[in-house]
Amino acid sequence: MEVVIRLAGLEEIPVVHKVMMMAFEEYRGKLTPPAGALSETVEDITKKITERGGAVLALVNGVIAGSGQFVLHDQHVYIGRVSVLPSYRGQGIGKRLVRFVESYAKDKGLKESRLGVRLSIPDNIAFYSKLNYEAIEKHAYPDETDYWYIMKNTAL
Repeated sequence: MEVVIRLAGLEEIPVVHKVMMMAFEEYRGKLTPPAGALSETVEDITKKITERGGAVLALVNGVIAGSGQFVLHDQHVYIGRVSVLPSYRGQGIGKRLVRFVESYAKDKGLKESRLGVRLSIPDNIAFYSKLNYEAIEKHAYPDETDYWYIMKNTAL
């Protein structure tokens, strides 16, 4: 299995969006409030990443299997919307997407990465914990219907 992780060009943001929508579909109707990814548009992603960010794509044997987004801040990179299509899960693609963005940020002089994870999705918390992320902040959604952690990794 050949896995390639690479930066996505702006012309590929519709592909990044499609992968994200397909990957997050399993959460439709199951989270309160709903997953923000399911209401994001191509324009939202483009606006978010244009100034100081980017997007990445994962290809397995030349076929798109995953995507992610990131924004570079002064002291850290914020990684978001890490998305792996269901048929490609469990093969290390999510880990490779995260590590690629971390490496990219390290090359830009950053020493820390951060991301947000909902407490109602404990498998995702466990996934990021295995990648050396630790919770540093806990936040509540409106009406405290759910919570999320900001997690960080300083081992870039």
